[in-house]
Amino acid sequence: MNTTYWFSKIILLRFLITIFLFLISFPNILLSDQKKISTEEDIRKIYQSIVKIDSIVPPDARTAKALGTIRGGNGVVIDDKHILTIGYIVVEAETITITLPNGGVVPAELIGYDHTTGFGILKTILPSKLSSLKIGDSDNLNKEETLYVLPYLTEGAPSAVKMVSRRSFTGWWEYFLDKPIYTHPMNSSFAGSALINEFGEILGIGSLYVSDAAAKGIPSPGNLFVPINDLKPILDDLIANGKRTSDVKPYMGLTSNDDTGKVMITRVNDDGPAAKAGFMENDIILKVNKINIPDTENFYKTVWSQGGPGTLLDFEIERNNQIISLKLTTMDRNDFFVKPKYY
Repeated sequence: MNTTYWFSKIILLRFLITIFLFLISFPNILLSDQKKISTEEDIRKIYQSIVKIDSIVPPDARTAKALGTIRGGNGVVIDDKHILTIGYIVVEAETITITLPNGGVVPAELIGYDHTTGFGILKTILPSKLSSLKIGDSDNLNKEETLYVLPYLTEGAPSAVKMVSRRSFTGWWEYFLDKPIYTHPMNSSFAGSALINEFGEILGIGSLYVSDAAAKGIPSPGNLFVPINDLKPILDDLIANGKRTSDVKPYMGLTSNDDTGKVMITRVNDDGPAAKAGFMENDIILKVNKINIPDTENFYKTVWSQGGPGTLLDFEIERNNQIISLKLTTMDRNDFFVKPKYY
């Protein structure tokens, strides 16, 4: 590591610590008798758990077109062996590197991924001494509490934010969260960043930029964080089995939106279940197993309620003003991904 790098990092660390101390100096409501973050030493200790993640994904990966082949973001250490991040940074990656708090770079592997939540669990391939943060309670949040977004030091500055809403989120990639954490103002280095409370506990992992954090349709730029409580029931499964083994959502292999008031297919993934069933872009989903489909959220919930991967579904769609019936057999999304080749 060259001298210029370390000098720059020391200057940056001092600057960010100054910012962080300024942020936490504002009076906040006392939530308990726990020790709050209050000193430079507290902040330095917290940053010993924040890492930088870089990954390279092969061009033939299923997610390469949508997410690119060179990806990067942040992560947080959750125990002495494992790092938590947002999965899209590392899913299908053939090379993953972790930049540790001391600037050292080590190879890592994705040992657990859950599409339902979006969480990814990493483990360094070479032994590394990791300092972890405590997992908090994301259900115990109020709008008066000051929270902090923590990217890796060279990726972005920490920021103080507020939780401004807890409403559901539906993603076009067959994704639904019941109660994500929406924060304001925005931090541009959100991907995989830890959201912590005043006691240094992890409450969520950064996933998205949103333009309407405070309320749907109301301009209020912010971020969406996946709540840490969504990790608790599946953490052991992800570490032991690489994926969840219960409540596995079936995968159709399509993207959709309901901006027109109808659920329209915007893309059919090559070689996926929808492609094999004969679905096409601009098809309108009318019914699934004779159940009316009014919007994308209900589309996903209806499909998921019919059974797990391998379920046969009867679709009624509209194509070029004609009503067509199609049959689709779902699959496990993890079986659709390109399997990584590690060191």
